[in-house]
Amino acid sequence: MADIVIFYELPERELNNANLLKAEFEKRGYSVDILGYYNYRELIFPRKYKPKLLIGQAGYNNNDIERYTVRFKPKIDKILNLRYEQVIAKRILDSKAHYPKEYMKKASHVCWSENIKQDMMAEGIDEKNLPVTGDIKTDFSNHRFDSFFKTKDQLASEFNLDSSKEWILFISSFTFNEKDSKRLMSMNHNLDDGKYMQKWNVESKAIVMEWFEKFLKTHPEKEFIYRPHPVEFNVLDEDSTISILDEKYPNFHYINKYAIQEWIRPCDYLNTVISTSIIDVYLLEKQCNILRPVELNPDFDNPLLVGAKTICTYDEFEKLNTDKNTDEFPVSREMIGQYYDFGDKLAYERICDYAEKMINDDSFKHDFYPNPSRFHRLKFIIKRSLDVPKLIPAVIKSAIKNKSSTSKTKDNRSIYEKNAKKIREIVNQSS
Repeated sequence: MADIVIFYELPERELNNANLLKAEFEKRGYSVDILGYYNYRELIFPRKYKPKLLIGQAGYNNNDIERYTVRFKPKIDKILNLRYEQVIAKRILDSKAHYPKEYMKKASHVCWSENIKQDMMAEGIDEKNLPVTGDIKTDFSNHRFDSFFKTKDQLASEFNLDSSKEWILFISSFTFNEKDSKRLMSMNHNLDDGKYMQKWNVESKAIVMEWFEKFLKTHPEKEFIYRPHPVEFNVLDEDSTISILDEKYPNFHYINKYAIQEWIRPCDYLNTVISTSIIDVYLLEKQCNILRPVELNPDFDNPLLVGAKTICTYDEFEKLNTDKNTDEFPVSREMIGQYYDFGDKLAYERICDYAEKMINDDSFKHDFYPNPSRFHRLKFIIKRSLDVPKLIPAVIKSAIKNKSSTSKTKDNRSIYEKNAKKIREIVNQSS
């Protein structure tokens, strides 16, 4: 039985954050369970206790509400939504797809900045339910957490990298290929938008992969690390362009292990295309190259990068990955301030402050049950099965094995258990 339940979706992106919140809550005297959003065990074996607060990683509508609440036999009446995606392209924001709807509006929603809070209020969310806390992911780029990360020598030993060489990191955002545009289509609810982003994605990747191979041939003295996005479909054994580089060049390394902050710290040169992880580079006071061989309509761009300095040619790419760049950061401080609030406390502390307020104040209680039937769990399972019948075997397997149904990578549970211990020590040492 736990006072607070925290859900996570993508372990590389969220599990350290969940462990950070858990450590702070436990420091304050609360018990905490962390559950995988795509682990369906509780659909078949629902939990019999009622947490004082449920914290979800995201939520947009009644389907998301049900996906949380059907996991518990007692009725859930307090929900805090972490909203892990808040730096959103204008085109998607205009579609309203990323704003809470229906019963999800009754929940409380973390806001990374005052501007984001104002946008949420304009969509009809009560100001009381919109705490401005900053982004918890950025906490790990604070020097309080320096001891949490491995040294360059430790990473070199684990991944057969040469620590005496300069390391170049590519933070990938290539989340779908020429055969699949479903992800962007589902986000935008717009087939044309999905096709546009699919085309841009495929064309951009083809060119930057050519850049990478040319660079690897010319600069064997550099270690090149390709770090895929946590939901990137083009994993090493599925993408010939990546596997060819992996086979041909000993200084090319495709590594999907650990959170992105682990790799930003030891690398000498950093590159991305559209990733919001550029904020972590900024906070660690490093430089970052934004690769844009194909022009992107600003309405589809990461809004943090609209108007930023970009690299369009191989010559620029080579120069900025061999000579230390002393130019200003490509994203302005003013633009960063629109999306990220940095207060006197770190984000995890502000989130826990607000969560405690929710626990102690009954005015945060709401009815989150769009389907009040006593058979709502069974109805939910049947509805989901009819919507996506091919998920049924995965759901059953997930429930039996008690693990995520969508994991494409090796189970890293032991890594995050070790991380949780380190996080707990850091939190308990802080005042």
